[in-house]
Amino acid sequence: MTLNKSFIFIFVLLFFFLSKKINAQTFTSPNYQIEFGNFNMTGGKKTSTTYTLTDTVGQNAPGKYTNTGYTVKAGFQYIYDLYQSFSFKIDDLDLNFGALVPQVGSTQSNIITITTPSAHGYDILASENHPLLAKSATIPDTTCDSGTCDQSTSGVWTEITTYGFGFNATGINSSGVATNIGTSNFFTNNTYYRQFASVKDNETPQVFMSESQPAKNRSAKITYKINISPNQSAGNYENAINLIAVPKY
Repeated sequence: MTLNKSFIFIFVLLFFFLSKKINAQTFTSPNYQIEFGNFNMTGGKKTSTTYTLTDTVGQNAPGKYTNTGYTVKAGFQYIYDLYQSFSFKIDDLDLNFGALVPQVGSTQSNIITITTPSAHGYDILASENHPLLAKSATIPDTTCDSGTCDQSTSGVWTEITTYGFGFNATGINSSGVATNIGTSNFFTNNTYYRQFASVKDNETPQVFMSESQPAKNRSAKITYKINISPNQSAGNYENAINLIAVPKY
């Protein structure tokens, strides 16, 4: 029996900006209103063909100050040290499992990489449009060896008689070595899997990778696993996976 499987990956970048009330100096006239935390004689980035200069002139006590537990960078120019653009990348958007063999777990993987602005980190969520389908046949989402894992809870999945479809995520460094950064709260190790939340079943996308501090080129390897029973109907099974990256502010 042969079964073919391919994925179409769709990812969505969601930006949530939460407005907060802050105190600032205010200057108004009939023609303008200026609000800012402080006012300087001059400040910003100056460039020419031979130099680039960032400066703050006129602010009280500009500079970098450190002590146990904190660092203060006072001055307009320090914003350039902190800022980095939000980005989210997936290295492979189409995964094909080819022919599946009953009771032999088959896996495919791709790498996601996220960079966040200097704020409070990120969440990455996942969902599927529906379980794997081929006309009227379905490969169900895994419930893992214990029968208790779902879209929000992971479990060990190693038994050849445990059938279904699920995924694991493992934080890695630039060399591909596992660090578990960002994923350790969701997957204990690479034997732990969970289901994708199903949009068809009105399930809410679930976080599977998260940090509460800025990240630069943070990567994770996502492993997708299918194991079918000898009674599984032949066919071309497909679904679409949504990966949603949300910066924290």
